[in-house]
Amino acid sequence: MIIRNMKKLLIILSISLSFPMFLRAQNFVFSDYYDSIARPNLQVLYQMTYHEDSTQMERYDEEMSVLLLGNKISAFQSYGSFRLTQLQRRRSEEGSWNDWYLSELSDFTTRFMYTIYKNFPKGKITVTDHVFLTGNFLYEEDMDSMDWNLMDDTLRIEDYLCQKAVCRFGGRVWTAWYTDELPFSDGPYKFHGLPGLILKVTDATGSYCYEFVSIEVPDPKVNIVWNLNDYTKTTKKGFFHVEDECRENIISHFDEHTSIEAQRKAFGVMQSRNNPIELERK
Repeated sequence: MIIRNMKKLLIILSISLSFPMFLRAQNFVFSDYYDSIARPNLQVLYQMTYHEDSTQMERYDEEMSVLLLGNKISAFQSYGSFRLTQLQRRRSEEGSWNDWYLSELSDFTTRFMYTIYKNFPKGKITVTDHVFLTGNFLYEEDMDSMDWNLMDDTLRIEDYLCQKAVCRFGGRVWTAWYTDELPFSDGPYKFHGLPGLILKVTDATGSYCYEFVSIEVPDPKVNIVWNLNDYTKTTKKGFFHVEDECRENIISHFDEHTSIEAQRKAFGVMQSRNNPIELERK
């Protein structure tokens, strides 16, 4: 099912609209063009704890994220983006979208604007993401990229008995705890390929950690959706190049109307994002 309003809305909260919000590293992109591609059977919430600035590891940020598990397809994104998309679709159907979108957007802000689709298309991971002041991008990678080493260690998370597994991915060594009591070979971010749902995964430096919060049957109106924005299709390394170029040369992306103070603050924010989740960039 494709939902379309009278006109396409593309709003990017950024320096031009709300500079303080940008400084808190919170933003989002949305459109009123969506295609429902699958019905999720389960909805899993994770708490993400992360350190984006490797020079200040004592500081950390947190954000909720959600994994939607369908029969063959799954989707992972920030919980703020998920809530915005679902509410936007309902309001679009009701014809009341324009009555609220500018007044309520602060409830749905997020640092991470990617959506990660597993097995869509079959055997592939598809990532859609947005680079600040640059545009929307899409890339694919194979789903066989994770080589897990299963261990005998066990850990109980909530009511689930979990087993340990270790792999190297994206330039980091990751430890995951999965449970075969939830027989879904999936998990947060791009993690998958274990004989059970991943409830916790952490890298060896403690920079990134996803921890299970809850699992439930989603509302019948919830769907796994594909945002029909115009994307620049690239490779993963190509996307990382664009992302890194924006971070390293953010000043060049502003026009003459942007104040020196705003540029200085933006430069500081971008320089603090020196510890991405995937370190293998080239």
